[in-house]
Amino acid sequence: MKPARYFALLFSLFAPPVLAIASADTPLRVIQNGSQLSVEGWLETRATREIAWSVLTDYANFAEFVPGIRANRVLETQGRVKLIAQSGEVVTGMFKLLYDGTMRVEESPDEGLTILFLSGPFKETRGEWRMERAEKKHPLRLVYRMNMDMMKTPFPPPLAPSIAEQQVRIWVDVFGREMDKRMDNQMERLKTK
Repeated sequence: MKPARYFALLFSLFAPPVLAIASADTPLRVIQNGSQLSVEGWLETRATREIAWSVLTDYANFAEFVPGIRANRVLETQGRVKLIAQSGEVVTGMFKLLYDGTMRVEESPDEGLTILFLSGPFKETRGEWRMERAEKKHPLRLVYRMNMDMMKTPFPPPLAPSIAEQQVRIWVDVFGREMDKRMDNQMERLKTK
Protein backbone atom coordinates (compact mmCIF):
# COMPACT_ATOMS: atom_id res chain seq x y z
CA MET A 1 0.00 0.00 0.00
CA LYS A 2 1.37 3.43 -0.94
CA PRO A 3 2.20 5.72 2.05
CA ALA A 4 -0.34 8.38 0.99
CA ARG A 5 -3.15 5.77 0.84
CA TYR A 6 -2.04 4.27 4.16
CA PHE A 7 -2.23 7.68 5.86
CA ALA A 8 -5.58 8.43 4.24
CA LEU A 9 -6.93 5.10 5.52
CA LEU A 10 -5.46 5.76 8.95
CA PHE A 11 -7.01 9.23 8.93
CA SER A 12 -10.44 7.82 8.07
CA LEU A 13 -10.27 5.44 11.03
CA PHE A 14 -9.75 8.33 13.42
CA ALA A 15 -12.35 10.71 11.97
CA PRO A 16 -13.21 13.39 14.54
CA PRO A 17 -16.60 13.91 16.13
CA VAL A 18 -16.77 17.36 14.52
CA LEU A 19 -17.37 15.63 11.18
CA ALA A 20 -20.87 14.83 12.40
CA ILE A 21 -21.79 18.49 11.85
CA ALA A 22 -20.51 18.48 8.28
CA SER A 23 -22.70 17.12 5.55
CA ALA A 24 -21.21 14.38 3.43
CA ASP A 25 -23.50 15.74 0.69
CA THR A 26 -21.54 18.98 0.42
CA PRO A 27 -19.99 18.78 -3.05
CA LEU A 28 -16.22 19.27 -3.20
CA ARG A 29 -13.75 19.84 -5.99
CA VAL A 30 -10.16 18.94 -5.09
CA ILE A 31 -7.22 19.78 -7.33
CA GLN A 32 -3.69 18.78 -6.38
CA ASN A 33 -0.71 19.86 -8.45
CA GLY A 34 2.53 18.86 -6.75
CA SER A 35 2.43 20.40 -3.29
CA GLN A 36 -0.29 22.91 -4.28
CA LEU A 37 -3.76 21.97 -3.08
CA SER A 38 -7.06 23.64 -3.92
CA VAL A 39 -10.29 22.51 -2.25
CA GLU A 40 -13.62 24.08 -3.16
CA GLY A 41 -17.01 23.36 -1.59
CA TRP A 42 -20.44 24.86 -2.22
CA LEU A 43 -24.11 24.73 -1.37
CA GLU A 44 -27.28 26.57 -2.22
CA THR A 45 -28.94 28.62 0.50
CA ARG A 46 -32.34 30.24 0.94
CA ALA A 47 -30.64 33.32 2.34
CA THR A 48 -30.69 36.62 0.52
CA ARG A 49 -27.41 38.19 -0.55
CA GLU A 50 -27.75 40.73 2.30
CA ILE A 51 -28.13 38.03 4.95
CA ALA A 52 -25.30 35.97 3.45
CA TRP A 53 -23.07 39.04 3.52
CA SER A 54 -23.99 39.78 7.15
CA VAL A 55 -22.89 36.25 8.12
CA LEU A 56 -19.65 36.29 6.12
CA THR A 57 -18.61 39.60 7.69
CA ASP A 58 -19.77 38.91 11.26
CA TYR A 59 -16.14 38.36 12.27
CA ALA A 60 -16.59 39.07 15.99
CA ASN A 61 -19.24 36.33 16.31
CA PHE A 62 -17.61 33.54 14.28
CA ALA A 63 -16.74 31.70 17.51
CA GLU A 64 -20.47 31.32 18.20
CA PHE A 65 -21.20 29.29 15.07
CA VAL A 66 -17.90 28.13 13.51
CA PRO A 67 -16.36 25.09 15.23
CA GLY A 68 -12.68 25.55 15.93
CA ILE A 69 -12.62 29.34 15.92
CA ARG A 70 -12.06 30.62 19.42
CA ALA A 71 -11.81 34.34 18.65
CA ASN A 72 -11.68 36.81 15.78
CA ARG A 73 -10.75 40.44 16.28
CA VAL A 74 -10.59 43.16 13.66
CA LEU A 75 -7.26 44.94 14.21
CA GLU A 76 -7.45 47.47 11.40
CA THR A 77 -9.79 48.59 8.63
CA GLN A 78 -8.71 50.44 5.48
CA GLY A 79 -11.57 50.79 3.06
CA ARG A 80 -12.65 47.30 2.05
CA VAL A 81 -9.59 45.64 3.59
CA LYS A 82 -9.50 44.34 7.16
CA LEU A 83 -6.64 42.94 9.20
CA ILE A 84 -8.03 40.27 11.53
CA ALA A 85 -6.42 38.33 14.37
CA GLN A 86 -7.79 34.82 14.67
CA SER A 87 -7.20 32.06 17.20
CA GLY A 88 -8.61 28.60 17.12
CA GLU A 89 -7.95 24.92 16.76
CA VAL A 90 -8.09 22.28 14.07
CA VAL A 91 -9.04 18.85 15.42
CA THR A 92 -8.71 15.80 13.22
CA GLY A 93 -8.82 12.42 14.86
CA MET A 94 -5.92 12.34 17.26
CA PHE A 95 -4.32 15.43 15.68
CA LYS A 96 -5.04 18.75 17.39
CA LEU A 97 -3.46 22.04 16.37
CA LEU A 98 -3.97 25.24 18.32
CA TYR A 99 -3.19 28.31 16.24
CA ASP A 100 -2.99 32.09 16.32
CA GLY A 101 -2.55 34.14 13.20
CA THR A 102 -3.44 37.28 11.35
CA MET A 103 -5.18 37.47 8.04
CA ARG A 104 -5.92 40.09 5.45
CA VAL A 105 -9.55 40.06 4.30
CA GLU A 106 -10.67 42.01 1.25
CA GLU A 107 -14.42 42.56 1.10
CA SER A 108 -16.43 42.89 -2.09
CA PRO A 109 -20.12 43.10 -1.07
CA ASP A 110 -21.36 42.10 -4.52
CA GLU A 111 -19.04 39.09 -4.85
CA GLY A 112 -17.56 37.87 -1.56
CA LEU A 113 -14.30 37.85 0.37
CA THR A 114 -10.68 37.01 -0.35
CA ILE A 115 -8.51 35.92 2.57
CA LEU A 116 -4.75 35.62 2.98
CA PHE A 117 -3.12 34.42 6.18
CA LEU A 118 -0.19 36.71 6.90
CA SER A 119 1.16 34.96 10.00
CA GLY A 120 0.79 31.83 12.09
CA PRO A 121 0.92 28.19 11.02
CA PHE A 122 -1.33 28.85 8.01
CA LYS A 123 0.81 31.69 6.65
CA GLU A 124 0.32 32.05 2.88
CA THR A 125 -2.86 29.93 2.91
CA ARG A 126 -5.55 31.63 0.84
CA GLY A 127 -9.30 31.44 1.05
CA GLU A 128 -12.15 32.85 -0.95
CA TRP A 129 -15.90 33.11 -0.27
CA ARG A 130 -18.09 33.75 -3.31
CA MET A 131 -21.80 34.46 -3.49
CA GLU A 132 -23.17 33.38 -6.85
CA ARG A 133 -26.59 33.09 -8.43
CA ALA A 134 -27.98 29.64 -7.62
CA GLU A 135 -28.70 27.17 -10.41
CA LYS A 136 -31.79 25.66 -8.78
CA LYS A 137 -34.64 26.98 -6.65
CA HIS A 138 -32.59 28.79 -4.01
CA PRO A 139 -31.57 32.39 -4.57
CA LEU A 140 -27.89 32.04 -3.68
CA ARG A 141 -24.98 29.66 -4.17
CA LEU A 142 -22.30 29.92 -1.49
CA VAL A 143 -18.80 28.80 -2.54
CA TYR A 144 -15.65 28.53 -0.41
CA ARG A 145 -12.22 27.72 -1.83
CA MET A 146 -9.01 27.12 0.10
CA ASN A 147 -5.59 27.15 -1.59
CA MET A 148 -2.48 25.98 0.23
CA ASP A 149 1.02 24.68 -0.24
CA MET A 150 0.97 21.38 1.65
CA MET A 151 4.71 21.65 2.36
CA LYS A 152 4.14 24.93 4.24
CA THR A 153 1.28 23.84 6.51
CA PRO A 154 1.65 22.24 9.92
CA PHE A 155 -0.16 19.11 8.71
CA PRO A 156 1.74 16.01 7.57
CA PRO A 157 1.58 16.22 3.74
CA PRO A 158 -0.17 12.83 3.32
CA LEU A 159 -2.97 14.02 5.64
CA ALA A 160 -3.24 17.61 4.38
CA PRO A 161 -5.79 16.91 1.60
CA SER A 162 -8.17 15.07 3.96
CA ILE A 163 -7.84 17.74 6.63
CA ALA A 164 -8.42 20.53 4.09
CA GLU A 165 -11.47 18.72 2.69
CA GLN A 166 -12.89 18.32 6.19
CA GLN A 167 -12.36 22.00 7.01
CA VAL A 168 -13.92 23.23 3.76
CA ARG A 169 -16.96 20.98 4.27
CA ILE A 170 -17.42 22.19 7.84
CA TRP A 171 -17.08 25.88 6.93
CA VAL A 172 -19.49 25.69 4.00
CA ASP A 173 -22.02 23.77 6.10
CA VAL A 174 -21.90 25.98 9.19
CA PHE A 175 -21.93 29.25 7.27
CA GLY A 176 -24.83 27.95 5.16
CA ARG A 177 -26.74 26.88 8.27
CA GLU A 178 -26.16 30.25 9.95
CA MET A 179 -27.42 32.02 6.82
CA ASP A 180 -30.56 29.86 6.77
CA LYS A 181 -31.10 30.47 10.49
CA ARG A 182 -30.86 34.23 10.06
CA MET A 183 -33.16 34.04 7.04
CA ASP A 184 -35.73 32.14 9.14
CA ASN A 185 -35.42 34.72 11.92
CA GLN A 186 -36.01 37.55 9.44
CA MET A 187 -39.05 35.79 7.96
CA GLU A 188 -40.45 35.24 11.46
CA ARG A 189 -39.98 38.92 12.34
CA LEU A 190 -41.77 39.93 9.12
CA LYS A 191 -44.71 37.64 9.95
CA THR A 192 -45.18 39.22 13.39
CA LYS A 193 -45.32 42.78 12.02
